[in-house]
Amino acid sequence: MLFRSLVLLVGAMVSSAQESSAPATVDPVLAPIEARFAAAQIDAAQVIPLIFSVSAALPKLDGAQGHALAERLEPFAARAFFSPENLPGIERLGFTRHTVASGELPGAIAKRYRFGAGMFEYWNAGFDERRVAAGKELRVLDLSRGACQVIVDKQRYRLSLWIQAPGGEWLLAMYAPVGLGAAESPTPSGSSTITSRVLNPAWTHPQTRQVFPHGHPDNVLGGYWIALDSAPFGGRTGIGLHGFTGAPTPDWIERGASNGCVRMLQRDVDRLFDVALEGTRVVLTP
Repeated sequence: MLFRSLVLLVGAMVSSAQESSAPATVDPVLAPIEARFAAAQIDAAQVIPLIFSVSAALPKLDGAQGHALAERLEPFAARAFFSPENLPGIERLGFTRHTVASGELPGAIAKRYRFGAGMFEYWNAGFDERRVAAGKELRVLDLSRGACQVIVDKQRYRLSLWIQAPGGEWLLAMYAPVGLGAAESPTPSGSSTITSRVLNPAWTHPQTRQVFPHGHPDNVLGGYWIALDSAPFGGRTGIGLHGFTGAPTPDWIERGASNGCVRMLQRDVDRLFDVALEGTRVVLTP
């Protein structure tokens, strides 16, 4: 039910039929949010309340408004979910402190809280796994409830990452531009799940079937591969999310140019890779 509400949220965001050219009026939903944006610009204590307010407001807004608001929230969400900044109220997002036990390795800690070990560097300044010793405190985000969903808005070329807070609220943690499938090989629509994640993968050319190992100049995956279950796409295989280094960014970002996969900027796929683990639901909107 919660995930369905998020899909409906995106449906509202992409519905151009609701967009109006009527004269601007004071919006009862946006007015208090504007005040929160202004406060968060100058006061770090207002960043977490802003994230909660905007995330709750998005389902109530039409396509253009929702898109614009999510774009404005993205840098604040990045500070909260993908940086070591100790914002007031950060525990409301699910962050906690973990004290390393004797013999405990970072990989085991990450598995306990259900995120990839690459996130330690985002959340802990100067993190070095070689210096993780018993008694050391690490900041972690507890995703052990599996409270993570991804939605790809194909009409607006945007990927949104939603994380459920301990209180049950769904929060927008990332709003990133993407590239999609070309007209002759469109990105499919449907609800799927992540089946595997590969760091530094080989790439098989879809036409020639030639395999290019990681590091080869013709390997375009940018070091990341996030595979999606093919069953919801009628058995169409090879659909996933990945970085992209095969062409200059302006030639593919926010454009249809791939063989059906979702292409992401390197900085964005790096963030997504260690949060959206196997089993995470991914919706590709119509």
